[in-house]
Amino acid sequence: MTRALPDLERAFRKAVNMTPAQIRAWAADPRSTLASYPRTRAELVVLARAKSKPASRWTPAERTKAVRAVAFVARHGAQARAEGCKPRRTVALRNWGHDNGCKVGR
Repeated sequence: MTRALPDLERAFRKAVNMTPAQIRAWAADPRSTLASYPRTRAELVVLARAKSKPASRWTPAERTKAVRAVAFVARHGAQARAEGCKPRRTVALRNWGHDNGCKVGR
């Protein structure tokens, strides 16, 4: 079942709570390599681009990434809330554009 675009956009903007600038800065941060696959981190640019424009202008790749980001943040965000601040989970969430408020050490 696919979400209607307005519903997906609302869910995406809630899940991906980092700004495009924060996402791009995080992609360049060496700590982003502590969790997730290189391909996931490479797609942070897609998240930043999607976050910076309305859903009606999303490309198919951006829409797909939005769906995946919402699902990932829902799953892993719930685990993070249950387990507390774990560095790898925090990094993984940021690699999907979600800042859960936990600190990531240097």
